[in-house]
Amino acid sequence: MFSDGLLRKLAKMEQGVYDLLDTVASKCRSMTTPEKIELGRRIRKLPETALDHMVEVVKMRRPEILVSDKVSFSLGRLDDTTLWRLYYYVETALKAKQDRTVTPP
Repeated sequence: MFSDGLLRKLAKMEQGVYDLLDTVASKCRSMTTPEKIELGRRIRKLPETALDHMVEVVKMRRPEILVSDKVSFSLGRLDDTTLWRLYYYVETALKAKQDRTVTPP
């Protein structure tokens, strides 16, 4: 079993990673409308398990837009930092999905 001290350190490290990602994403340029449309297409390709984490990304950045059990939001209404966080998450999740489906020679 992990000690409480180790768990606290891991939680602090995780928060540090999220803070770093927010800082990096906040330095990105504004996302264009065609990029938002492509992001929406890529989101629809995500496996269901990846959608849960995507919702967490939005909830951390904009908790007020997810107030019910039903999850629905417009990419056009999200700030650029949230959009870029979603973009990088979606790209990573799709790459992982692709890597799992490729069979070794």
